Amino acid sequence: MRDQVLDYDPSYLIYGGGISFVVNVLLFRFVSPFVSRRITKTYRDLPTYEQQEWNDRFMSNVNAVISIALSGYCLLFEPRAREEVWYDSPAARTACAIIVGYMFADILCMSIWCKMKRGEMLGFLFHHAATVYAYYFISAYGVLCYFGMLRLIAEVSTVPVNQRWYFDMTGYPRARVIVVLNGFLMLITFFVFRIVAMPLYWYQIWLVTGTEAVMKLGHIQLIMYIPCFVLDVLNITWFYKMCRGFVKALKGILNKGNSANGEKFKRV
Repeated sequence: MRDQVLDYDPSYLIYGGGISFVVNVLLFRFVSPFVSRRITKTYRDLPTYEQQEWNDRFMSNVNAVISIALSGYCLLFEPRAREEVWYDSPAARTACAIIVGYMFADILCMSIWCKMKRGEMLGFLFHHAATVYAYYFISAYGVLCYFGMLRLIAEVSTVPVNQRWYFDMTGYPRARVIVVLNGFLMLITFFVFRIVAMPLYWYQIWLVTGTEAVMKLGHIQLIMYIPCFVLDVLNITWFYKMCRGFVKALKGILNKGNSANGEKFKRV
């Protein structure tokens, strides 16, 4: 068992986070434009500010896949991480460092090149700040790895969320079946990995709160509470908006079907 002494090791952040930051800026500025121009004419026809958001979501998808792989590995194949608050998982520390680098790159890209509404930008800043605050300490000290990965697996819902936006940009009607199916997948993954995960996460927190192992973390134990409370408020807000959008699209399909049946009846 690991000695319960805080040992600051910034190497994961310096190398993993630093490389992540550079790679993500390159993904945004060069890789996404190069790939997107060659796979769809839509990208070339978009105004500049929407191309930049397209690039940002491309970068987001790449990081989501990496996050899912690393957090999934930790949750499935490192059971000691769940049992020990002080369990040091290299996979978890690497994942957190990558996300910290990504968050800084995302803030940079959104601030300089993306055009966002003030309220939307504020929400992303709160989200990114809360995430960086938590994952910085996990990566630097190698503690609370299970709790960090339990939150990071929520990135499963990111890809269908981004795909919804891509469908809109490429002109797919929201009432089209493939768009509705993606919307359903978006709702299911968001609900399971972000909404249902909330009580499960807080139950795990309740089990360890006040224990000797947690108390030895000092102020670092706050990352179990403050960032996750902020993220949960944001997730509930976003989920409510998703539900409204999905219901609206579903009504569109039903109305379209009723109209078609009415026309058929008239012809008969």
